[in-house]
Amino acid sequence: KFFKAFYIFFIVAFLLLILRYFQVQVLLDDKIFNETLLKYFPDVVVQKIPDWRGTIYTSDGIPLAIPIKKYVFFAITSNLSTDEKKLFAQKFSDVFNISPKLLLKILNSRNGYIEIYKTSNYKIYEEFLKRKKELLREVKRITHSTIGRSSLNEKLIKERYDRTKNPKLLKALQILNLVKWVGVDTFYGRYYPQKTFLANTVGFVNKEGHGRGGIELLEDKNLYKGPIEIHLVKGTKKYKLTEEPLYKKIQKGFVSDVYLTIDYTIQAILERVKNEIVERWKPKKVVIMLMDIHTGAIKGLAVYPSFNPNRPFKNWQEFLNSRNPAFMEVFEMGSVIKPFFVGLALYKKRISTEDKIYIDSGRTKIGGHTVSDAEHLPKKYLTPREVLIHSSNVGVVQIARHLTKEDEEELIKLLKWNEVISDFPGSTAGIVPNLDLPANRLYIAFGQGLALTPAHLVSSYAALITGYAPQPQLVEKVVREDGKVIKTLKPQYLNSKPLFDEKTREWLKETLHLIVLEGTGKKANPYYYKVGGKTGTAQVYDKKLHRYSTTRYVTSFIGYFPYKNPRFVLLVMVDEPKAPRRYLLYGGTVAAPYWREIVNQIGSYLGIEPDGDLQPEMR
Repeated sequence: KFFKAFYIFFIVAFLLLILRYFQVQVLLDDKIFNETLLKYFPDVVVQKIPDWRGTIYTSDGIPLAIPIKKYVFFAITSNLSTDEKKLFAQKFSDVFNISPKLLLKILNSRNGYIEIYKTSNYKIYEEFLKRKKELLREVKRITHSTIGRSSLNEKLIKERYDRTKNPKLLKALQILNLVKWVGVDTFYGRYYPQKTFLANTVGFVNKEGHGRGGIELLEDKNLYKGPIEIHLVKGTKKYKLTEEPLYKKIQKGFVSDVYLTIDYTIQAILERVKNEIVERWKPKKVVIMLMDIHTGAIKGLAVYPSFNPNRPFKNWQEFLNSRNPAFMEVFEMGSVIKPFFVGLALYKKRISTEDKIYIDSGRTKIGGHTVSDAEHLPKKYLTPREVLIHSSNVGVVQIARHLTKEDEEELIKLLKWNEVISDFPGSTAGIVPNLDLPANRLYIAFGQGLALTPAHLVSSYAALITGYAPQPQLVEKVVREDGKVIKTLKPQYLNSKPLFDEKTREWLKETLHLIVLEGTGKKANPYYYKVGGKTGTAQVYDKKLHRYSTTRYVTSFIGYFPYKNPRFVLLVMVDEPKAPRRYLLYGGTVAAPYWREIVNQIGSYLGIEPDGDLQPEMR
């Protein structure tokens, strides 16, 4: 009985011990564990392994954001005498390339800890340490000549000085005190070697090293783990680890590198074209986005305005320039929306492809307001295809009169126009007007009153071709520093039910091609490839005047390529371009030529075979 009772006691005690171990090692938060350890074990020494962030690369391995070792030179001025400050200014001014007068001014500017100089230049760090060693050698020379032996023992030197008042020994004491209270801290900072290139997508970090925008924020938990704290407790002969094996502790602190879906060469093409647009049209904003039509992988994304993440923000405007309008801002897109509503009416069999749409020579009424066409057509009737080819506002309004509120709500819900569709930090939903008002249901059919992000539009155009709207994605993979791949791109789609049927989508695909051949998109027609797309010109709503502006426009061209087996959707959007003549401010004149230029260059770069059956107009 005694042995049985002892056995039961032993088993219970063992289980309680296992439970306590699980509680401490698994359930207890690392921070609480560390605080508890230091509280009850004062002999514990904490050693910190320096922290750094992982690198952000393009898909082809070009670094966009890298960790860089930085050096901060400091002084504790409250422990330095006036003569010691002067000595430092004299001996170290050339190390920092600062005049002795200015360096002395820095030292006198504050009592206590003060940053003297900050750099990532290793040579300066090396020269600083070399200069300190030279000063210590000078102390040894002084003590050898005055005491009879080389020494850095401050107590010994002070005792000898107190007896002899030798000025050389005073200088030796000043040097020792100076060396003690000036130093250098090292830490890992962030450097963006491409500067403004893709900056609005990559993002930036704060002073503490945490991501505060873009991919830096999106993948912050993978890119940065903070310093690794190793707890050692003093034993009889040496320090011992108080926790789990060292390799496990370090493994928990592994950071990861992030590879984007962005192709460096494609991005370079988009950046160059963006700069051409800015130089020619002086716009308020520019977005150029290229997306894989099947996976949602964004292969290139150039935006304006941009910023240099290596420089701190000087004002609020510079901070606003760091935003990515492709995800974070909405725009009324204008006529690029029309294919969705024409396609909806065909799919719902509210109209047929052979119907004649009455346009009354290009004018119609919505309530008390007149809607007119930009292009005057000497016709009273257009087919649905001609409505899109000539981008007739009146024709689309007449088609939209056949649609119900439920029809339009179904379309909006399917494509998630009123929802956030991306995990990019700061992404916003589109703005959909109140569809209970019949007028709004007509206005949005030609893109007025409906505001979307460029990301919404690009994803939706992919659905026009394939039936499914992919979620725009920027991260191709995340690789931990030990080589383990912890995340890869997995295509996700916004809709489980396809957009329209295959017959309607094929009709729209052919119509978009004809828009480039003979409609408003002629200037988007590439030299070597069959493509399809749509122009967009939208008046900007003036909040001060409470009406749409007659001088400010959002111009765009969006389309797919190549024609036979579409791979990409490309958007060129130019917000509020400037021109001496109003008739120049259309999507077909501002955005379309640059769309063509990009398609030709990217097609060549990717080795897409030119089409051999181009129409005569395309050659």
